[in-house]
Amino acid sequence: MNARIRDPHRFLYRSPSCWATARQRGTHKDSSVNWAPADALDSGKLPASRWVTFAWYLPGQGLQPSAEFDSANLVQPGATAGRTPYALRLTAPEDGRYSVAFGGVIDTPNTTPLNMHVKLGKNVTDDSLWTDAAHVIASSSPGRSNGSRGYGSIAATVRLKKGESVSAAGISDQPFLLGNKTLPGRSFFSMRWVGRY
Repeated sequence: MNARIRDPHRFLYRSPSCWATARQRGTHKDSSVNWAPADALDSGKLPASRWVTFAWYLPGQGLQPSAEFDSANLVQPGATAGRTPYALRLTAPEDGRYSVAFGGVIDTPNTTPLNMHVKLGKNVTDDSLWTDAAHVIASSSPGRSNGSRGYGSIAATVRLKKGESVSAAGISDQPFLLGNKTLPGRSFFSMRWVGRY
């Protein structure tokens, strides 16, 4: 009885879901701007025309701790920098269809790029896989708030087996930063189980 009634209701009431904020990748500092937080990953601007995966704080340790959550360990630490663990992907704890939403900021300080782009990918374990169409779920060109800043967003529903993952990446034709820390809530990643596989 418990396996047929109680457990499915508990699962539906508390289905696997999470919401995480980005840990900034890259730094920049000049007379007009200081985007060089102590916990940024990668020093200096990221190289132009190379896909870079967004990094995520573990929920409760990010820029908006009271809004961040993870009901089933979807945000698994993938590495540690400066004694702070971070994740590069969200991992499915159960087989199913997952609703994924991503928002990300790309900055190109002191330059105006011709192109910026963001992607969602499935089972991307290395930045070199972003150019492999078999891993890409969706892509978009960010809207611009000014000449050097883009706000990208993508939403998709993805079929995942237990242990498969989704991640997000950005690129620009000028040296860039990902997930500007001075703009909390603009770079986020969420995933929610919405149905059977």
